Amino acid sequence: MRVNSAFTGFFSNRLVMIPAIAIAMPAIFFIALSFTKHSDRDLQVKRVNLIIRQIGHRLLLQAGDSTSRVLPVTEVKEGTFLLKFEHEFIFNHDSLVVLTKSLLPKTQFPSGYTVTVHDCTTGDIAFGFQLNNTFPDILACSRRSQPPGCYTIEFTFNSAQVDPLETKPTPSGFKTTTSGNLLSNVIYGGILLLLCVALLSGRVWKKATPGPVENQNNSIVKKSVPELAALGKFLVDPENQRLLLGSEVISLTTKEYKVLELLNKSFGELVPRETLMQEIWINEGVITGRSLDMFISKLRKKLSHDPELRITNVHGRGYKLEIPGIFNS
Repeated sequence: MRVNSAFTGFFSNRLVMIPAIAIAMPAIFFIALSFTKHSDRDLQVKRVNLIIRQIGHRLLLQAGDSTSRVLPVTEVKEGTFLLKFEHEFIFNHDSLVVLTKSLLPKTQFPSGYTVTVHDCTTGDIAFGFQLNNTFPDILACSRRSQPPGCYTIEFTFNSAQVDPLETKPTPSGFKTTTSGNLLSNVIYGGILLLLCVALLSGRVWKKATPGPVENQNNSIVKKSVPELAALGKFLVDPENQRLLLGSEVISLTTKEYKVLELLNKSFGELVPRETLMQEIWINEGVITGRSLDMFISKLRKKLSHDPELRITNVHGRGYKLEIPGIFNS
């Protein structure tokens, strides 16, 4: 009881509490600021990583390689990402430029970025280019094809801008504003301060909310969050069968999603009508060509939010999902 009385007297003393609150307020604010920055950066690095892997995947498809692996992308230093491949391959300079511009638009990176292709054996730069909003783009050795070889591709985002901290790779734009972070930090700091004062004054003593679910071995079970794949300017949410474009959510029916999934598995390649009908309709006991044409038409309308992404009809043979500027370069 003496201890409780001592604590009660301590917290009821205004001469003590006011300086304590004055010290706690900036401390809590900067702690919240630190956590928010680290959390934002981790998320942004993951998103840039996914987009760079998508670039590697598309490059291999253009080279006719649909089986070898795109090795894990690593951030070798702050703002510099390295893309590696399992086997040798061939690529066209212009195709790499068009593909990179499509998936990493320079307008969403205020300070621009540089892409360099390195020879694995010598470390020499075999090809490179720079995209910039302030100065003209530097595009060296265009309209050439690189011979088969072992290559790595390095993406360097200029200055602290891709910390990728100023850039936030979402479909609606990568740039995140300082004012948005500041406002959220003020809110977090205010909430934490109020809770701290309430607990210290003894007015709020509530039972803590249950923590993460524990298994029989008392180890915390964490639910993994699936990473969304990029498709043009969209992010694909397979669990909910929908496309995300900034704040816009485009829902797909089950059959529309199946059609899109089959086309995307063979991106840039012809998928025969018979394959689509067999996989989606005939296996369910329904045989009709008009149904396929109707769903393709509906799917085209929903994909029209990304003008570069198209479903091309090869008359009498089938369809293919493509970005024409890439595969016709």
